[in-house]
Amino acid sequence: MHPPLTRCLLENDDLRLEVDQRTGASITDFSIMGPRSAWWPLMRRAPAIIPGGEQSACYLLSPWSNRIDGGVFAFAGETRRVRVNWPDGTAIHGDVRDRAWTILDRSPVSARLRIDSREQDGSNWPWSYLTEVRYELAGSTFETELVITNVDDSPMPVGGGYHPFFNRTLWNMADDPVVKARVTGRYPTQRVMVTGPAVMDDLSRRLNQGCALREDLDDIFETPGGEISIQWPASGVRATFESTSQFSKMVIFSPMHTDGSPYPFFCVEPVSMVNDGFNLALTGKVPAHGVRILEPGQELRLGWKLRIEKT
Repeated sequence: MHPPLTRCLLENDDLRLEVDQRTGASITDFSIMGPRSAWWPLMRRAPAIIPGGEQSACYLLSPWSNRIDGGVFAFAGETRRVRVNWPDGTAIHGDVRDRAWTILDRSPVSARLRIDSREQDGSNWPWSYLTEVRYELAGSTFETELVITNVDDSPMPVGGGYHPFFNRTLWNMADDPVVKARVTGRYPTQRVMVTGPAVMDDLSRRLNQGCALREDLDDIFETPGGEISIQWPASGVRATFESTSQFSKMVIFSPMHTDGSPYPFFCVEPVSMVNDGFNLALTGKVPAHGVRILEPGQELRLGWKLRIEKT
């Protein structure tokens, strides 16, 4: 039998947010008030019981985002290893999304949670760290901040971010979402690993103008300023991102079935580092890798707002 899940429900007149304490402090429901005075999920709703954050509406990425090739990288003259956790032989998206967090405080419209790697069995990171997240609803705006702190006695590299799964349709099945982002280039990849600096290409230009996601994508873009919006034209809804400067990268994951039809969700992820950033930081091949080095006691603060408008 599964243990009961502890979920925090935050709600105001415009937005509703549910957070699962036991599964990575992941968001399990993010809905907006819509037609017939009903809650309509902007992100996919998670089932009542989920085995991990991967099945949530949005999970947290810490102390790294994206992939580490083979789970191996060098830092400060030593080879560091983390457990591979993805079928492609990489270590992906950090070590917090499947772990239980502690609720620090909460109100009807806010919650703050923390995880301490020193209290976890089998931490998958060579250093000790804290991760804290704050969620808050203010009118039609959802605001969150992710804070990663080095509590070890030596410097450590870090990255972080959010992995939301947005629904392709809201209350109108004719929705064909349009993503618009101030993109300065897409990173070339092999096996989803970044191989060089971002390059302006046709998709980058189309994203600057605003385009529907009608192709199979798992790509990372350079987005200085974090200017991103998603529009559901038929439902008349727009979600506008506001991010701190560290969120200068954007991952778009837009999977397609073999017959060319899209999955019911797509991901537009604000992240602070590129795929395989720890290895790229060593080689110097990608100067804008985004990896931060935290000295003992230092923290990385990553803020993200979603402003929801009905157009």
